[in-house]
Amino acid sequence: MKFDFDRIVSREGTHSEKYAARLEKFGREDVLPLWVADMDLPTAPAIQKALLERMEHPVYGYTAYHEGYFDAITGWMRKEHGWEVETSWVVPVSSIVTALALSVEVFSEKGDGVLIQPPIYPPFYSVVRHQKRKVLENVLVPKEGRYRIDFADFEAKAKEAKLFLLCSPHNPTGRVWEREELEQMVRICREHDVLIISDEVHADLVYEGYRHIPVASLKGAGEITVTLNAPSKTFNIAGIVTAYAMIQNDRLRRKFSEIFRRYYLSEASLVSQTATIAAYTESDLWLTELRRYLSENLAYLHERLKQMPKIVPMPMESTFLLWLDCRGLGMDDEKLQAWFVHKVGIGLNPGISFGTGGSGFMRLNYAVSRQVLEEAMDKLQKAYDGI
Repeated sequence: MKFDFDRIVSREGTHSEKYAARLEKFGREDVLPLWVADMDLPTAPAIQKALLERMEHPVYGYTAYHEGYFDAITGWMRKEHGWEVETSWVVPVSSIVTALALSVEVFSEKGDGVLIQPPIYPPFYSVVRHQKRKVLENVLVPKEGRYRIDFADFEAKAKEAKLFLLCSPHNPTGRVWEREELEQMVRICREHDVLIISDEVHADLVYEGYRHIPVASLKGAGEITVTLNAPSKTFNIAGIVTAYAMIQNDRLRRKFSEIFRRYYLSEASLVSQTATIAAYTESDLWLTELRRYLSENLAYLHERLKQMPKIVPMPMESTFLLWLDCRGLGMDDEKLQAWFVHKVGIGLNPGISFGTGGSGFMRLNYAVSRQVLEEAMDKLQKAYDGI
């Protein structure tokens, strides 16, 4: 079956954040938006069909979680990642960022240290700072074109930490952590009594030659790990707002679940269950084709950027978000952002927003049709030639 990812789907008038927030984000409404991490590609037909069929029923009342939802999640983990998850470990949550924030609240106290690995998805900073915890930075080190972990620094920071917020695969660097790296992080966290909160939302979007390993599946890790995931990035259904945690440790799961009940965040969503089940049980072929399309888009970007040697694309092992090293342009972060917006005419995420290590970088979302990507590269080439 062929899925038409080349077809341009207009999102104008749908209140899409990527498009509707352009004026606020970039100061102009006509930039080509390649920033916020959702796709401009149509989701799997099975998901669309399931939602439409459910919407034909004229009553949209209170909904209960049911066995099919939990079975879809555990079945996906088994099939896609080789991880045997029990249905009792699954805790539905409203969103991964909400779960990150409440994990910080429930598993630490004010003033406690929380370890992160910048440059990192911005909420990893904000969920710590907003709750008066101390950010401990284990800054990733680019070496031979690949980001590495400074384990001596990681262990030194772990001695001060109560929690470790892991991003696996990593956003924005695209790293897929290897087994040895994960095992070393787990060992250090166990030795220093550090709880791991692992955001694995990009786990399904890993490229050929790499394999995502759920950290909680490793020996000795399950008892100290809260894993957060969702079908949102994989199947482009972020607007449905659905996510879940997987927690093997009974005590941690009860504590985690309690805070969601306390804030009335545990109600079931009719739409999210329908979409999740269709994604995880009927959309495998679509995902295979999506990965192929994203790989080809990434290869196209690398080929075009060879003509712009001052902008260096970092090798991506996962996600659909290209991390661009723009330091060769010789601009500070403010000028770099202004150049992309006003000279190039495309809206990207500034690397500085990802914290330490992000200065001089930009993040480009390439989950768009090839025609849109070509337009973006033509704009970039014209501006680059004019420098």
